[in-house]
Amino acid sequence: MDAHKIESEDERLDRATAARLARLQSMPVDTSRLERLLDSQIPPNPASRAHRPGQWFGPMRAVAASLMLMAVLAMLFLSTSGGPVLASTAEMAQFHNDLISGGVPVTRVNSMQAANKVLAAQWAHSPQVPNMPADHVMACCMRSVKNKKMACVLLQGNGEPVTMTVANASDMQLPTSPIMKRNGIEYHIQSAGALNMVMTQREGRWICLIAKLPVDRLMDLASSLQF
Repeated sequence: MDAHKIESEDERLDRATAARLARLQSMPVDTSRLERLLDSQIPPNPASRAHRPGQWFGPMRAVAASLMLMAVLAMLFLSTSGGPVLASTAEMAQFHNDLISGGVPVTRVNSMQAANKVLAAQWAHSPQVPNMPADHVMACCMRSVKNKKMACVLLQGNGEPVTMTVANASDMQLPTSPIMKRNGIEYHIQSAGALNMVMTQREGRWICLIAKLPVDRLMDLASSLQF
């Protein structure tokens, strides 16, 4: 066999092999079994699980729970610190007794203007205490009822010390008590022992006058207030 004949047989073998490989390349191959086997052996990527359908519900539930907790906390805050509060008769009587006995720190003043200046320095949102002519102003201080602040001024009226407390009307409730009218203004009347109290709301302010004076006299003082 000469070299030319050997080369011809090699060429025919090469061509046959190439043709067979070409046919195999065009045939479809099912790899699903191989993929399932690989999936069973290799743990899934946690990052890829986050993008699968249905996997968002876990984070969404966590966000919803957080929002619900925030709403509950907000409701608790509003129920404990928000809205007007009611000052009891005993509390108001104690305020008056503390002022006249020196049971609480006070600042000595001799006018409503001086009292308002002192009170504003202690509480930026303090309502202006209305002027009461012909009565001597002696002292002032800040007090609070259930976290609601009020300005207190001690006066001398008709020979008796009078406590006037002033707060924002939005912070304080008027009591359920007998009501008397003077010049179209309603006054809620209360008493504690020898002390009488008249409460009213005027010009966005809640006002209470306390003294060992007749109710009519306290109403006269309240009617003379200048805003």
